[in-house]
Amino acid sequence: MSEQTRKIRETGFTNCDTAVRVGGVHVLGGLHGHPLTIARLTGSITRYDPDVVAVEACGDAISQYHPDVQDARWPPRDELEAAAYATDRLYDLLLAGIDTQEYEHSADFERLDREIFTDLGVIDSRDELTRATYFELDLSTIREWRAATQARVPDAFTAVLADRDAVMAGHLHALISGEDIDTIVAAVGVQHLTGVVDLLSTPSEIPDDLIEVPPLAHYRLFPRDSPWSSAD
Repeated sequence: MSEQTRKIRETGFTNCDTAVRVGGVHVLGGLHGHPLTIARLTGSITRYDPDVVAVEACGDAISQYHPDVQDARWPPRDELEAAAYATDRLYDLLLAGIDTQEYEHSADFERLDREIFTDLGVIDSRDELTRATYFELDLSTIREWRAATQARVPDAFTAVLADRDAVMAGHLHALISGEDIDTIVAAVGVQHLTGVVDLLSTPSEIPDDLIEVPPLAHYRLFPRDSPWSSAD
């Protein structure tokens, strides 16, 4: 395990406070299935030409859009389908499912968000929370949001956020440490963003048993130059 601390930097592309880079890993925080999350993910794939696109999904999920199963649609319905569409058309691109931790909880996170964002001054009243609110956050506010969530529901915070942060960070660290992978674009839920990037910036804090390559998929049915290949 590396003891080196890596800086958390802006991605230089998305021009927002919920997208950062640690080394060769670009991490985008967003709401699952939101058009802006999908647009930022596809734009980042186009700009950075990554070796791997990683999504908050399990191994079974990343296989569901294999051409032998079903075709990914355009426009995509969520970031998994967007990543799958790109994987099907970019011959060298690999798709990784980095959310391999199962969990259960009964906490009402939307109610908590309404309370916490009001207390933090992000919104003026609880009924003002909208999906757009989450895209107006910056890293410091996300950290305050997470701390307040942990104080209110510590067990749910550990199961839903902290444990899965560590799993996703471990997978990303294992991938970027490989010899053949220089650039990764990853999409995670916005409340996971600082948890994942803080661990990536200090990989010594990632438990050794979580640093492992996640499930990977490629959609190469035919050679690149085959007339039946859809890849570039």
